[in-house]
Amino acid sequence: MTRRWTARLWLKALVFLLALLGAGVLAQAWQVHKVEVVGVRRFDATAIGKALEDALGKPPLLASASTLREKLLAVPWVADAQVVVGLDGSIRCLVQERTPAAILTDRQPWQLVDAQGKILGPAGGELDLPQLSGFAPYPEERARVLSILPTLAATWGQPVVSCQRLGARDVAVLFAHEPLTVVLDPQHPETLVHGKQVLSAWNKANLGPVARLDLRVAGKVFVQPVVSE
Repeated sequence: MTRRWTARLWLKALVFLLALLGAGVLAQAWQVHKVEVVGVRRFDATAIGKALEDALGKPPLLASASTLREKLLAVPWVADAQVVVGLDGSIRCLVQERTPAAILTDRQPWQLVDAQGKILGPAGGELDLPQLSGFAPYPEERARVLSILPTLAATWGQPVVSCQRLGARDVAVLFAHEPLTVVLDPQHPETLVHGKQVLSAWNKANLGPVARLDLRVAGKVFVQPVVSE
């Protein structure tokens, strides 16, 4: 009788321990424990991990995909994101990055900006992009200038190397393979056509190297030659 009672007691204890073990394993398995991110190529994925870290350890049903997506969209360089929360405790994210269009050099570290002028984050090795200076406090002007850079490059026939803000309607532009500065009103990029014609005529006349073209007065081009020392 005592042996049977002891055996039953051990059996109940074993069942209880197995139940506890199973509950612990199930509880651990039914938590968000893994995050997979696809699409991050240019930027540091650390910001993505921080945006999703609150979901770790929670049951999948409590991890809202829409809420996590909103957190990802708050990362400056994320243009769009898709988030799927699996019942297996995994979160899968597909991230679409914004494309850098220029480098803002007003402060250290230099910052990447996209074609709309949005600041994306520190610039790394992408130093072959046009450099903007003086535009940090003026996001609208920055966006306007960025919108005309392709037009300026196409009109001049060379990529824009840098663009400096001189005033609300004055910018100084440097083009690749050109040792001169072109000053113009960014609201009237068409003046560059006339400026290029004048420069071509100047060079054909062998009047010497040019330091600066000023196109800010409608219909006129002011040529500043290089001063020999």
